[in-house]
Amino acid sequence: MKHTLAVVALSLFLGPVTGCDSGDKKSIADQIGPATKGVADIKKGPEVSEEELQRRRKEAGFKTKEEVDAELAAENAKMFEKGDREYIKARVKDYRKLTADTRTLLADIEKEAGKWASAKDPQKAFDKTGEALGKRAKDQQKQLDKLSEKGIKGGNTQVILNKAFRPLEELQGALGPELGKDEKFAEALKTIRAALDEAEAAFTEIEKDETLIASKFAKVEGEEGAEGEDAEAEGAKPDEGKPKGKAKGK
Repeated sequence: MKHTLAVVALSLFLGPVTGCDSGDKKSIADQIGPATKGVADIKKGPEVSEEELQRRRKEAGFKTKEEVDAELAAENAKMFEKGDREYIKARVKDYRKLTADTRTLLADIEKEAGKWASAKDPQKAFDKTGEALGKRAKDQQKQLDKLSEKGIKGGNTQVILNKAFRPLEELQGALGPELGKDEKFAEALKTIRAALDEAEAAFTEIEKDETLIASKFAKVEGEEGAEGEDAEAEGAKPDEGKPKGKAKGK
């Protein structure tokens, strides 16, 4: 009897323990729960076009590298152009003389070309004046090179002058007995004169521009003579203040 009671008591004691172990055990991963989604798994918003992105950047004040570079280039060009205009303003009298002499040359070429073409012996007529006119044209080119330092100085005004002097160079190369009969001759004269008009208008604008400081590019031409005069004056200084010696024999 006592034995039976002991078995029953042990069964009651063990029963609940056995029942707890009989269920299916969950893995640690299952107990922890599903993994958190990564950034890439988070739902993305609607895609924005490149044009829309550019519009938003522009409204926000952002600039592309190309826009920044373009602005810098424009500022530099403006600065250099101002310096070129000041350079011309310091030499505007020489520039005006250049264009005036070129007009005179064109008038002489036009006049002589008519004589060459109508002469009984065109070649003989050309030989009398053609070479001298050709030399004058070359001298005009040299003068422009000197003023502009071979095209380095002058900016936009130099570009205008090139519109006159390049055709002039071609005209100089075409000088000949039959030039007056060439249909392109009159057109060349017209082109050169129009460019000279444009250049002279630019000179006037530069002269009137009070923001230009010509002294920054003080004119060098003509100073050499002044220096020579100063040197002569300095050479005379050692004799100044010295008592004049008596003439021999007196």
